[in-house]
Amino acid sequence: MERNAFLKILQGLEGDELLATVLEGPRQGEQLLLHDGVPVWPEHPAEFWAQELSELKNIPASGVQMLGQSRVFVERFGAAPHLVVCGGGHVGASVVRLAKLLGIPVCALEDRAEYAEELRSAGADEVFCLPFEEGLSRISGGAECYFVVVTRAHSFDVECLTSILRKPAAYVGMMGSKGRAALVRRQLTEAGLDPVRVEQLHAPIGLAIGSKTAEEIALSILAEIVQVKSKRQQTEGFSPALLEALDQMETPAVLVTIVARHGSTPREIGSKMLVLPDGRTIGSVGGGIMEYRIQQLAAEMLAGEKGAYQLAAYTTDGKNDDAAIAACGGSMEVFLQCIQPEE
Repeated sequence: MERNAFLKILQGLEGDELLATVLEGPRQGEQLLLHDGVPVWPEHPAEFWAQELSELKNIPASGVQMLGQSRVFVERFGAAPHLVVCGGGHVGASVVRLAKLLGIPVCALEDRAEYAEELRSAGADEVFCLPFEEGLSRISGGAECYFVVVTRAHSFDVECLTSILRKPAAYVGMMGSKGRAALVRRQLTEAGLDPVRVEQLHAPIGLAIGSKTAEEIALSILAEIVQVKSKRQQTEGFSPALLEALDQMETPAVLVTIVARHGSTPREIGSKMLVLPDGRTIGSVGGGIMEYRIQQLAAEMLAGEKGAYQLAAYTTDGKNDDAAIAACGGSMEVFLQCIQPEE
């Protein structure tokens, strides 16, 4: 890791970050940092990343992925969820009000001035009173962008979705009956949009809770969005304490990251721990004997007895000594990388 350059870039970023790390093979340890889908580190990425960039930036959640022939840990962090509501009226305004109660920033679009004002009064952070296609041209989407289409007519639904389904998004939902949803899907597919994206459209929108009023419909929509958001996995990224420790390093250290987990484990994927030569640690990957074993491996790396990169699995299958490692009864995989101080 080019520590100084990486830290300088990371500390100056705010938004949707994606850090990809090759876990195994001849490219082991190669990394790429994206900010809002654009490579920002290292200055000269390996050719491998250029070949896989299109697929990489559209990966929605953190986890281990296969890119080409390489096993890669993709870590998303830093992005805050935000909502885009297309359409005013009672439902649109109710969605805005409820989203704001949940602390979600909202951008709303409506082509009629009086309804745009209603969305503004409901609490939308930003309102575009423009034709839907023009308004959506100003919105780039993103890994944590949730689109809600509640327009007044079928033709406007199609207009909005034709634009939205070409953008990265965490969620796209459309209000309407099952028959209307089927018709819209067919028209979008016939128009040449990606059939996979079309099939992923949440339509009819919202959870089936028997909602009838505008407020109840808004509740069903936000409940579905929360459900989707909870399944998407961002990591904690780099904590302020970890960034400070990396910045002040004067001796080599080992950065440990949980890249996969199964069953119950104390920490989530993306959790990090920095192991220093004197045995001190910053952060945690679970504690107990599991963390002790990881610290032993890190010490061997710092002593030059192991390579600069290690991928280690800790299981609880009951067949070996590692069965006692995770008190919670799960298993996990960690990636360790030796980081050198820079002049």
